[in-house]
Amino acid sequence: MPSKASIQELGDAVLQSVEYGSFPQSEDVASANVPPEALPKLLEVVNTAREDTKNEIRKVSRESASDVDGWIAQARKLQDDIKRSQETAHEIVQQAEAGKDHMARVQDAASKLSFLYSEIAYNENLVQVVEQLRDIFTLLESAHEAAVHGYVMHALGRLGETNSALKRLGPFGNTRIVGILKSRAGQLTSAIAENTTELWNALIVVDANENRIILKDEVERETTINIKTVVEALEKLGQLDTFISRLSRSFDDIVLSPRLMIASDQEVSSIKIERDDIQVKGPITDMSVKATLLDIHAIAEYLSTRLPPSIAVPLSAKLIPIIASRLISNWLLPAVPISLDEVPEFYRTLSLVHGLAEYFDELEWSGQSRLRDFIDKSGDIWLTKRKEFAIARVRSVFPRHVQEKNTVERVETQMVSKGDAMLSGQEEQDEDWGAEWGDEEEAVKEAAAPPAPEVEEEDMSAWGMDDDEPPEELKKQPTSNAQGVDEQDEDWGADWGDDEEIKPALAPPASKPAEQSKSNGSAAKPQKPAAEQEVTLRETYTVTAIPESIMEIIMQVVSDVATINKADALGSAIAPASGGLYTIPSQIMAMYRATATTYYSKDIAGDMLIYNDCLRLADRLRTFIHELAEADKTSSLSQDLRPFIRLKLDGDIQAIEGFGKRAYGREMEQQRTIVRDMLEGANGFQGSTTGHLAAECDNAIAMSIDRIAEVKRQWQGILSHSALLQSLGSLVSTAITKFINDVEEMTDIAEDESRKLHGYCTSLSSLSSLFQTEDENGEIRDTTHMYARNWLKFQYLREILDSSLVDIKFMWTESELRYEMDADEVVDLITALFAESDHRRKAIAEIRRLSRS
Repeated sequence: MPSKASIQELGDAVLQSVEYGSFPQSEDVASANVPPEALPKLLEVVNTAREDTKNEIRKVSRESASDVDGWIAQARKLQDDIKRSQETAHEIVQQAEAGKDHMARVQDAASKLSFLYSEIAYNENLVQVVEQLRDIFTLLESAHEAAVHGYVMHALGRLGETNSALKRLGPFGNTRIVGILKSRAGQLTSAIAENTTELWNALIVVDANENRIILKDEVERETTINIKTVVEALEKLGQLDTFISRLSRSFDDIVLSPRLMIASDQEVSSIKIERDDIQVKGPITDMSVKATLLDIHAIAEYLSTRLPPSIAVPLSAKLIPIIASRLISNWLLPAVPISLDEVPEFYRTLSLVHGLAEYFDELEWSGQSRLRDFIDKSGDIWLTKRKEFAIARVRSVFPRHVQEKNTVERVETQMVSKGDAMLSGQEEQDEDWGAEWGDEEEAVKEAAAPPAPEVEEEDMSAWGMDDDEPPEELKKQPTSNAQGVDEQDEDWGADWGDDEEIKPALAPPASKPAEQSKSNGSAAKPQKPAAEQEVTLRETYTVTAIPESIMEIIMQVVSDVATINKADALGSAIAPASGGLYTIPSQIMAMYRATATTYYSKDIAGDMLIYNDCLRLADRLRTFIHELAEADKTSSLSQDLRPFIRLKLDGDIQAIEGFGKRAYGREMEQQRTIVRDMLEGANGFQGSTTGHLAAECDNAIAMSIDRIAEVKRQWQGILSHSALLQSLGSLVSTAITKFINDVEEMTDIAEDESRKLHGYCTSLSSLSSLFQTEDENGEIRDTTHMYARNWLKFQYLREILDSSLVDIKFMWTESELRYEMDADEVVDLITALFAESDHRRKAIAEIRRLSRS
């Protein structure tokens, strides 16, 4: 319900809202309704408030009337000031307009005055230009008169002044009259240049047809003209360099080239100088470097005395480099000596070259620095030529010397024990030592002796050591594994490197297998150390002439270094470079290793010859180094020039030995591969008794035997006896090992197959004839088992193929079969050869029992 408010309260609320814009604070007033009958009262309240306000305004106006009058007076005064300012501004505008008119009249007058001044200046410049043109014309006339009467320098001077005057004409330089004057000056300059050229050609006459050049000092025209005047004229014309370049080309073509260049017919033209002429004549008779240097000196003297320095000096800058280049390439380099007998003459030549360079310095010529460089580097140049000569000599002698075969002897003295197989052979079979000796690095030990410590070998295999008794650690392996190990151990040649270390092989086994270590790993009891005895071993083998040719070069190098550095030659130009000669041996041997395969390829036993040559060269180098070490103790050479210190051939010796071993191994692997491939044709000897398979098996055995025999014929005249037996033993071992493996892989062998396989064994056993040697008493000794690994095992296999169960059991229990085969191998063979029976089971059980015990 709306609240009620009095009329007075509503009127006050309306007045507050109108006067102050405030809202009634009382809730009753704000929410009260205004009844119609209250409106008159409210209007009355409003009118009363309005009248009160008017009265209050009137009262205030009466109180401030004096101040209002002052304000009105000030306003009227301000209006007067504004009016006066407007009038002043109007006057200023009028005066400004009047000033613009005055300024325009002043500017017009100034421009007219400036124009008058420019006209006056132009007229003055025109007068000056006309006077300059008159002077230029006068200069041209003077130059023309001087040129007509032969006063070339005076004419060129006037032309120079003319050109300078033409450049000072400024904007008038593009006028027609100036163009005419320039054209006339150019024509006059061309005429003078033609005249000067004619004078140059008259003073320096180049006659290509007669191969002659004439240098005159002066020439007669209307006046006497000397060469200096012509040079000055050419300098002013800016053409002197062109004429000097042309003269240098002509002089080179006519004089220098014929004298310094050697024609294809090895002829050189001679030089003749008479007064002002220099002419090329017929072939020279003296082809020495000294004569050439003297001719160059004469040519330089001819040019320096007949040409002014203004020509000779710039001409020398073009000619001397040409002279130096041709002199060095065609005369000095070929004069660098190879033989020490020619060194004194080379020293005299260098002295002449030095004198020639100093003469050029006296003449203040340039371009002789290359001659001095040649003198300074003569030692290095000589060393380079010596190296090139050594390489060229190698290239020329190797193809020829590889065809020259020589037989050489290798001698070694070793201390061996009395128990050594080699020494026992002397006691029992008259020194059949050839198949058993090794290199000088260790003595051969008995099979039962303790293994030697690991050392580096030179080439044990090729001297009869590698394919003998296997090392103890290999013998302890089961025999079944030994089949694969056999070929891996033999195949040393394909895998070894230059610096490979291998354990030395033990000595060949004694004739009785019982003396070998047992297959189950137990070894024989070591014997007491036996007394040692000195034994000298000798063998011959074939080499080419290449090792000796290389040694000749090396020894010549050492000799040359000693000769060059003698007390009376210490000041020589090439002595400081002589130490570089010590690099030649290494370069030669490196070239040998790089090209040897090509040189030896035509020989059927080329790789074996490489092996022998490398062994021979290594032996000769070691001996030579030992001799140098002894000689250096009393040598007068300085430490840095002594050959034992500087040569450092140990690395080269190792490299050459490694190269020879690789060649040997490469050839052996190739031959082993051929043998294996031939036996592969038998297809594992399966079906060796049926049809065409039997023929293939027969052919495989026959071809393998023939191949090994053929290899012996090829190598017999090349390798030493022990190396030959060693190599053949490796091939035989490859063949029989392949046969053993194929037979052991057969699970069922019929009786006829057994007989056929036994026949193959008999055929392969014929290879033992390759290893039969005759001692001094004429007795034949079979050493196959010493060189062909698994040979005894192969022989037992042959017996097994042709034996009964009783015989096999006897060989296992009472003989030495158990030393060559393990129980599993024998059992597998029995299983393949014999049908199932109580006898077979008992035999197998007995063999296994004995193997375990």
